[in-house]
Amino acid sequence: MQRPATEIELVGRATRQVLRALDDLTHEQAAEPSRLPGWTRAEVITHLARNADAMRGIVEAAARGEVGVMYPSVEARAEGIAAGRGASPAVLRADLRAAHERLVDAWIALPDDGWDRVGRAAVSRTMREFLWARRREVEVHHVDLDLGYESSDWPVGFVAGALTEIFTDLERRAAPSRPLVDVDYRIASTDHDRAWRVELRGAEVRVVDVDYDDGTPADGEASGWGCDVAAWMYGRDPRGGGVLATGDIGVLRLPRWFPFA
Repeated sequence: MQRPATEIELVGRATRQVLRALDDLTHEQAAEPSRLPGWTRAEVITHLARNADAMRGIVEAAARGEVGVMYPSVEARAEGIAAGRGASPAVLRADLRAAHERLVDAWIALPDDGWDRVGRAAVSRTMREFLWARRREVEVHHVDLDLGYESSDWPVGFVAGALTEIFTDLERRAAPSRPLVDVDYRIASTDHDRAWRVELRGAEVRVVDVDYDDGTPADGEASGWGCDVAAWMYGRDPRGGGVLATGDIGVLRLPRWFPFA
């Protein structure tokens, strides 16, 4: 399998956008809260850098024919993020740029047959799947930085991939504390002409792609532009302000019941 050069470049493009957003970052702005509860902007930027380093380790392990692990522990991940507190904007920019370049070098060095090899994070993924995960990390945290980049600025292709990921992986993300209800919800992306039925039957979860014009009634429905649906399901719009809910408004709790880590 050939190196996915286009996908690597998409990660590079998203990262360059973040770096440009940091060009005029002040010390005060770096220390201010981001949109991610409990995180400053400096911590979000540092997390993006350490995530790149952790992913590079997995790619380098795959190149050796080994199964790498993203983070040695939850504590180690947290310590890496906290290390960015108080860092200057220049240091934050240089750290992210260098971490990204090291990751790209690892991707380029990975043999063509290495893209189907597996590494472990919260779940096991192939190197190709980690490539998408890195793009998502950069795009979503760019919004978290609250520096003028919004989910409406996400590229159409990214939104399409995000929607596919969100509803393909929904069952796996079920929170242990979610209520065991019997309900049918319909989620629709109006500009992508896509829709999904989320059927909850106690502990059972079933997600079905349906025709956008499917007229089958549901207990509740949430609809909106694809970027708004993705931001809501990614937990970046917890109250569903960007989507229109009708019927059983319990549909708005889906991101809480099926959270992204």
